[in-house]
Amino acid sequence: MKGKWIQGLMVVSAISGFIWLGGLAWTLQDYFTGGSGKQAEPVSTVEERPTPIAEDGKFRVVALGDSLTRGAGDPYGKGYVGYMVDVLKSKAAGQEILVKNYGVNGMRTPELTASLDKPDVRSELKAADVIVVSTGGNDLFQGGETLGNLDPSNIASIQETYAEQLNHVLKDIRAVNPASKLFLIGLYNPFIALKETQTTTKIVRDWNYQTAETAAAYPDTVLVPTLDLFQLNVQHYLARDQFHPNAEGYKLIGERVASLITWEGERN
Repeated sequence: MKGKWIQGLMVVSAISGFIWLGGLAWTLQDYFTGGSGKQAEPVSTVEERPTPIAEDGKFRVVALGDSLTRGAGDPYGKGYVGYMVDVLKSKAAGQEILVKNYGVNGMRTPELTASLDKPDVRSELKAADVIVVSTGGNDLFQGGETLGNLDPSNIASIQETYAEQLNHVLKDIRAVNPASKLFLIGLYNPFIALKETQTTTKIVRDWNYQTAETAAAYPDTVLVPTLDLFQLNVQHYLARDQFHPNAEGYKLIGERVASLITWEGERN
């Protein structure tokens, strides 16, 4: 009798051991596969394709670039993108307008180039009807440091580097979306009130010309001039930092960009 009891205990212990091992195996599998219960997939080194955005009839605007796109200096936080969209909505005849604003304060063109590798940015760009980009101001003025060295050779070096970087940006955007309208926001001169006004204005004018020439190599890509908007009364359109536009300045830029944007619903 005692032998049978011991034999039965050994059977129960063996079954318990198998159950414990099975539970351990399941737990380890759950840990390494994220709870899927399936074999873990190998990590791919290839960039995943962005999830495509459905064709839903909505008008999509993607805004990229620096603090002008973000709206720094505008007490209402709208920036030129916000005022541009206000005008578009007044012309949209009920069509919904979706806006993705990826503006970052202080961004320079190399950082803009890097941001284009993000899957969500690429996905939005692919679906965009209109793309607006503000870049170059931080590359040129470099937080005001350039004002201490306005030597033509220094400016030429900065401009040459920028033109190469801008070309990379446009090439990358057009690789993702070759069909959208692409608007580059030209530079204005916030330093007109300084004694070097003729020099700085010439630098900005030449910079805009080079930007327009770079843009001309790509379809449906244009520079939107802003220098003239600020030229005669710059102090009236600058924020307290005397660099970024205020609400009135942003409104001028936004309205000008919006005046260049049309779509099928408006043309019919």
